[in-house]
Amino acid sequence: MRALLVLGGDLPTEDLLKENAGHSDLVIAADRGMEAFLGVGITPDIWVGDMDSVNPAVLAMVEDKLNVLRLPCRKDDTDGEIAVKTAIERGCDDICILGACGGRLDHALGNLALLRYAQLHGAHAEILDERVRIEAVQEELTICGESGDTVSLIPMSTAEGVTLTGFSYPLCDETLYPFETRGISNVLISDTATVQVRQGVVFAFHYYA
Repeated sequence: MRALLVLGGDLPTEDLLKENAGHSDLVIAADRGMEAFLGVGITPDIWVGDMDSVNPAVLAMVEDKLNVLRLPCRKDDTDGEIAVKTAIERGCDDICILGACGGRLDHALGNLALLRYAQLHGAHAEILDERVRIEAVQEELTICGESGDTVSLIPMSTAEGVTLTGFSYPLCDETLYPFETRGISNVLISDTATVQVRQGVVFAFHYYA
């Protein structure tokens, strides 16, 4: 099953929201992410959050019309993490996350961890916006794009046995270290490229040309 989650960062465009909602079995709004749905003819299946960043007028208008999972403000998990957990608990193994970039940098960085959380719980997750697709790579990832696309690889920890094919800067069984920038701004030289990692996890940022 596929889930669409909309978080409260930079809200997605109407086209991006509609495209991904149309291919999803479960649609979840997290906190301010609900504002993306207003006026586009899409009603999320669940609205989760402590609602601390929601416009009070929006809250008053739609709260009693939706399936709302209201969370306390004092909690260990972010609204985004609760949304991911909810999707996995409902049987989703393919999760698309919108509204995860922009806004507060700490939240954006924290949202990257949701990709790995999903991976550790048997699901694939990706973060999308109009310019980039972000995925966590453990073992292997095939990237489909166009020659000239930019791809950056950022390791969560030391990543060993990194092999890149279809890139302008290929690697063969190399090591990428955290807090170094070697993996930034590589370029696709074909429409399909492969990232392999023998040990460790890297984040792949695929920017569209």
